[in-house]
Amino acid sequence: MEKAGRKQREDFAMTETKYIFPKQMQSVAALVFIAVLIVLLLILTVMVHMRNRKLKSTLEEQIAERRLLDKICADFTAVYYVELNTGSFEILHINDGTNAKKMNLKQCDNFNYAADQYAVQYLYEKERKEFKDWISTRYLKEQLSRRERITYHYRSKPNPNQHEFFEAQAIKIYQDEKHFFALVGFRHIDDIMEKETTIQNQLKQALDETRLSNEIISAIAKSYCSIYRIDVQKDFFEEVSNDSEIHKLTGNRGCALEKLYQLCDTMVAPEYRPLIRPFLDVSTLSARLKTEECISTEYRMCDGSWHRMLFTVKKRDESGNVTHVLCTVRSISDSKRREENLNFAAEAAKREAEMKTRFLATMSHDIRTPLNGIIGMVNMGNQYADDPQMQQKIREKAMESLKYLVSLVNDVLDMNKLQSGDLKDQQLTFDLTKVLRELNQIYDERAAKKGIRYEIDWKNGTYSHSTLVGNPVYLGRILSNIMDNAIKFSQSGSVLTFGVKEETLDDDRANFTFYCKDQGVGMSEDFIAHAFDMFSQESETSRSRYEGTGLGLAITKQLVDRMDGSIELKSKAGVGTTVIVKIPFKIGTQDKNSNLSDKPVSLDDYSVEGMRALVVEDNELNMEISRCILEDSGMEVTCAVDGQEAVEIFEKSAPDYFGVIYMDIMMSRMNGLDAARTIREMKRRDARRVPIIAMSANSFAEDIINSRLAGMNVHLAKPLDAEKIIIALKQCMADNSDVKLHEDL
Repeated sequence: MEKAGRKQREDFAMTETKYIFPKQMQSVAALVFIAVLIVLLLILTVMVHMRNRKLKSTLEEQIAERRLLDKICADFTAVYYVELNTGSFEILHINDGTNAKKMNLKQCDNFNYAADQYAVQYLYEKERKEFKDWISTRYLKEQLSRRERITYHYRSKPNPNQHEFFEAQAIKIYQDEKHFFALVGFRHIDDIMEKETTIQNQLKQALDETRLSNEIISAIAKSYCSIYRIDVQKDFFEEVSNDSEIHKLTGNRGCALEKLYQLCDTMVAPEYRPLIRPFLDVSTLSARLKTEECISTEYRMCDGSWHRMLFTVKKRDESGNVTHVLCTVRSISDSKRREENLNFAAEAAKREAEMKTRFLATMSHDIRTPLNGIIGMVNMGNQYADDPQMQQKIREKAMESLKYLVSLVNDVLDMNKLQSGDLKDQQLTFDLTKVLRELNQIYDERAAKKGIRYEIDWKNGTYSHSTLVGNPVYLGRILSNIMDNAIKFSQSGSVLTFGVKEETLDDDRANFTFYCKDQGVGMSEDFIAHAFDMFSQESETSRSRYEGTGLGLAITKQLVDRMDGSIELKSKAGVGTTVIVKIPFKIGTQDKNSNLSDKPVSLDDYSVEGMRALVVEDNELNMEISRCILEDSGMEVTCAVDGQEAVEIFEKSAPDYFGVIYMDIMMSRMNGLDAARTIREMKRRDARRVPIIAMSANSFAEDIINSRLAGMNVHLAKPLDAEKIIIALKQCMADNSDVKLHEDL
């Protein structure tokens, strides 16, 4: 039994040992599984935490960007989000009171086109090109590839809020291989001082509300060269924002007074250092800001730029003493220049007002004098009705007074046209020899009537090129004004000399020097400096003896400037005056050698007897005058009341039926310019060679050029003169098709 029991115990022990190891192995596997699960949970927790941090960071960035965008929209009247590679854009903000609001920008899919439309509608003509060049996506991309921000100032036509001066800013947002995004904003800067105060208040408010949040400070700092936090009690500064050049001097933090003085002695202009050093004294800031929230000063840097430094209270203690301030430095060079320009403009306006006052007083005299003569001659005509000789004399005197009145009106209108900037510079191919020949013929006759010998300087007056490209009307007006003055201020028996010289620059360009020398009354040295001012007359004695508005030389100077030329006066009282005009011209392709020795064609060899004329005039009285003049010259006249009727009459007529067309410019249905173009384009042998002579009340240089471009041969200014009407036709017959460029014809 004992043996059997022992055997049973041994069997049981073997059975227990057999199952012990599998149970241990199961426990280990369970532990490993739990450990792996814990690790996975940890990893998942970390990943979730990292994702939450990333989302938080993205949200913070979006909030910062939104704050930045809100800040930009608050300061700018219009903000656009532009893709510079394609030109596509999105409107982020437009104020109701700005001109851009009037444009239908939703129909524009290209930023360049929208900018061009804005420039055409709201910018002055002389400023459009520069604006369009700057605002183009090509230029913005080029500049923002190197810089984070660019700025441009321009002037526009006033918007409904009467804002005229604007600042455009472009800021780079994002760039990669395919995309280039930028913000383009516009803001008015008319009230620069008020704007400065607004920005500073916004700065202080932002700093207080956000406790110097880095995001907001970064956004504001873009408008400033430097921003520093200063502990006044500890004389310690900390840099918030700074440009690299100043940063090299100041570092990130340190002793405030020492570093500010170092900045002053290194970068501030020497003459401003004694003034700026007391302002930088940190030890006195608390006292100076006792009752103030900010103090500022302006100074000039060594490089000539202007800056404004502002100390703004950031924190006070319980007693109200300043403990911390914010120091900001901003460039104000543009505002300084605008201030100087405004001061200059104010002085110029004052001088102009004085000149205009003097002009009105002068015009009152100059207009009343010929009017009194005309009224007196009319009264004398009534008294001597039966005396033919006296009647002829009266008519001649009245005509002289009328011509003088016309010249007064023309001068005033010309000057107004020049100052308004409405004149357009046209480049035409013309023959210099013919222009000079006509001028010489006219002024030879005028000089002879006054007993003055008119000479062309054969010895020095030479040129090798005749066919030029430029504005012949301007040239004719310049030379006419100069020679008019020379004859006006010269006495009988004196000599008037005119000449021209050429200095060839290259195959395409040449400088021409025109000079006119007289032996007249001359000018004093003091008056020469003001000879080109408007309404200038050296003395009241001169005004009494020599009629004129005092605008001739002023008009001449402005025309010379428009042609990129120069004018010089050499004069001595009682000896005479020499006027020298230098103007560059392009050399024409159909050039031929010419000189002033070419004799003018005799118009007496040409007859208008029996010629058929088509007169186009919508004014009944002017039509009757023209018809009478032409019929008295032996011509057969056909009349048309507007351009459309003239075209129809000419089209129905036989070739070469009409020998000349006299055409008014401003008419209903079809104006004279369009009628002339239509006739010139007709497919008939006489369409291009029949003389078309303009008769217009508009006698500006632009009007003469426009008539030339329309195909007209001669431009006659109203009131019409019978002799001029016939002479113009004879010159067309002599020249076959050449355009007359002198408005006195």
